[in-house]
Amino acid sequence: MTTVSEALRMAVGLHQGNRLAEAADIYRKIVQAAPEVADAWHLLGVLHHQSGESVEAARLIGEAIRRDPLCAAYRDNLGSALRAAKEAARAAGQHRAALAIDPAWIKPFGNLAGALIDLGDGEEAAKALRRALRLAPDTEAYLLRLGDCLYAQDRTAEAVEPYRRLDALHPGRPEYLYRLGLCRLAESRLMAAGLATAGRLVDREALGEAIAAFGRAAGGGHEDAGKNLFGAAVVAVQTGVMEDAMLERVAAAARRRLMGQPRDGVALSVVCYHLYRRGRLDLARRYFRKYARHWTPQDIAADFEMLLWSMVRSEPAFFDRLLAEPPQYFARAGRRMPVPPRADGQPILLVGCDGEYWRRFGAGFLRTWREKAASCALHVHVVNPPGDIEAELMRLTADADGSLSVSFETVDLSALPDPVRLTYFASARFAVTQQLLRQGAGPVIQVDVDALLLADPAAAMADWPDWDVAVMQDRRGRGPTRDFLAGFLAFNRTPAAQRYLDLVVAYIGRHFDEGRAFWGLDQAAPYCTHDHLVRSGGAPALIRFDFEAFPFLRFLEK
Repeated sequence: MTTVSEALRMAVGLHQGNRLAEAADIYRKIVQAAPEVADAWHLLGVLHHQSGESVEAARLIGEAIRRDPLCAAYRDNLGSALRAAKEAARAAGQHRAALAIDPAWIKPFGNLAGALIDLGDGEEAAKALRRALRLAPDTEAYLLRLGDCLYAQDRTAEAVEPYRRLDALHPGRPEYLYRLGLCRLAESRLMAAGLATAGRLVDREALGEAIAAFGRAAGGGHEDAGKNLFGAAVVAVQTGVMEDAMLERVAAAARRRLMGQPRDGVALSVVCYHLYRRGRLDLARRYFRKYARHWTPQDIAADFEMLLWSMVRSEPAFFDRLLAEPPQYFARAGRRMPVPPRADGQPILLVGCDGEYWRRFGAGFLRTWREKAASCALHVHVVNPPGDIEAELMRLTADADGSLSVSFETVDLSALPDPVRLTYFASARFAVTQQLLRQGAGPVIQVDVDALLLADPAAAMADWPDWDVAVMQDRRGRGPTRDFLAGFLAFNRTPAAQRYLDLVVAYIGRHFDEGRAFWGLDQAAPYCTHDHLVRSGGAPALIRFDFEAFPFLRFLEK
């Protein structure tokens, strides 16, 4: 005759062998024949919990606890069943009861943490996991859960410690490296930094460690790590905090990525930025064209980075064509100049905008012009001016004693999306500058109307030796569409300046002619044209002002 102990051992063996129905049958027979055997009630409950029948599991394990209230395992497993039954508060209570019975048992700490997370108490969950790790410091599962718990609470500085420990214990595991990269990226504050604040806000050491971790994880096949690697690199370039050596390492990974994923536009951008930084814009353009053939025009139009790089031109044939076949877009505009500037050699500040921008910023600009730049004349060019704006400007010219001139332009922009329409307003002033220089006026200083003058650029011109063009340059290597900033560009009345300007105007016009204009075109054209002339000969003599220490303008927040 089989004893209860033998029957229980047989049931446990079947249970461990996943023969659940047979094990359950024996457990039931035991509780019917010997209901005082708490283990049978407990193990039958555990079996129901494993089968997804959590409510019944909780009832059965409760029967075991009635027979033996001081067994920590019963309490802990009851907590797990209650948690599965969506009773997290009761579950936490049972896990705590298990720990009160056996404070040195690790498992209830982890289960308590799970119940506390369900209750939204991440802080107490982290404390429970830390107590588990004091008992078993290198337990992989608890290190991972602690890191994830802290990261979910945005406690990234604390989450770094368990992720670093996991990497030390299991070097090269992509999932741990990826998590470490996420934490360090958050600590770097890169994603929260604006252009004006990035230099002092971004923690470059944290950024470097994040990119290194993403790179190692991506090398191990982690797809999201690769996306974060190239995405973080592009953002770092755009905000001016990417160091050359770091960019070179990421570009090497991006080249490998493109061999298998030729349509990864972010990886492609990383390589192109790296080549631009090395002074090889011609090679960046060829590299872009090699991979852009995998993209349809519609695909490019939907991808910001691809759009930017599609406007970068460096090949001599493109510039030769500009001279042979001048674009027509600007020529088709109905431009009129009812009050032209005097051709007396006085430097001219030129602002170009639409009526809405003039309505918002015109009065402030006029005030600082009169206060800060008295030696400059002012020319205002408005695209598609409303009647009241045109009338206002005509009244202002009558009172300005020849120091204020105006021009207006009528052009149908209804088919253009908003970013391209804004680009046209910024670009049209290049054609106006071209016209003014050809009429013998100038030098011409193009400035943004949504800025305030700090000093008189004309007064500084006497100290500019043999200059053709003065540029405001962002020396942080942010890319060919952000290097020469169109908020300030000055053109002297020299043949070299006019040849350069003619190509810039044609460059912009060609993109509008072909429907490939986008935001940044007014900055891509001056930079890329200068790069072409440097390589082919005939580059204008530049005066360069650093954007971060620019002396003439303060740009307004919009």
